[in-house]
Amino acid sequence: MEPAVPATEPPDTIARFAADLAALRSSSGAPSLAEMSRTTGISKSVLSDAFAGRRLPTEHTLRALVPALGGDVAPWLARRVALDPRYRAQPETASVPARTPHEAASPIAPRKHARPVTRATLIIAMSVCALLSSTLTVGGVWLLAGPLGLREAGSTGALPVPSSTYVAVETGADPMQSSCKNDAVLAGGDRFLDGQVLIEMMYSNSCMAVWGRVTRYDGLASGNTLSIKIYPKDDPQSERTQIRTESDVQSMYTKMLVEPDVDARVCGVATVTVDGQSFEQPNPVCI
Repeated sequence: MEPAVPATEPPDTIARFAADLAALRSSSGAPSLAEMSRTTGISKSVLSDAFAGRRLPTEHTLRALVPALGGDVAPWLARRVALDPRYRAQPETASVPARTPHEAASPIAPRKHARPVTRATLIIAMSVCALLSSTLTVGGVWLLAGPLGLREAGSTGALPVPSSTYVAVETGADPMQSSCKNDAVLAGGDRFLDGQVLIEMMYSNSCMAVWGRVTRYDGLASGNTLSIKIYPKDDPQSERTQIRTESDVQSMYTKMLVEPDVDARVCGVATVTVDGQSFEQPNPVCI
């Protein structure tokens, strides 16, 4: 079923888009949200919003959902672009201050009441970086590896460029065993326990995926445990939640949580033990 819209009909709307998507679902046997979530890897809340017209589904969501319902994704993507205000007339130029890779990747110093950074804002910033990277070559520190979750990219390292083609990856995949790490950025972080424990939230735009990393600097890894949990903010008990606990380690990272809805928040919280006593991060880091 193709969502063709005759030229003589009124302009397309998100509500109409959702109604056609619901019709495609019905023509495919009306599978439940739970069934579609298992098939596509998209959360039930995101699917519900798409079918109800509460928001325009992302390209990633459509690429997973439409073929699963037996449809041709190409016309749906074309309609989506036409409905997305970000693709409408834009100023030819924009002056946006650029951050160097060193500034973007530097560990976050402890501070209170920091304004949260949403992934939607992060994606916009990465798009600006993509424009700048076409003319600039920069050096600095970038991406994952090493005890702080970062590695040196060398004197010719370039800013990450958001990909227009999303990578097919599933929740629970290891970020270090995928290409997701190639465009990963440090999206948020915090310290606790007098600054001795650092939690970092990493984000890959090409994979629409988040993972967390926790590192302790108290020199007490031996005989103690380190834990980190990342989860959808609106569904902390989601089956997509990723939890990892290890003993006798200074640093570790979680597996990925794929979240195609850029307006949805993903949070992370860490816990450490010191001589058998457990200390949990007071406030989750949400991006």
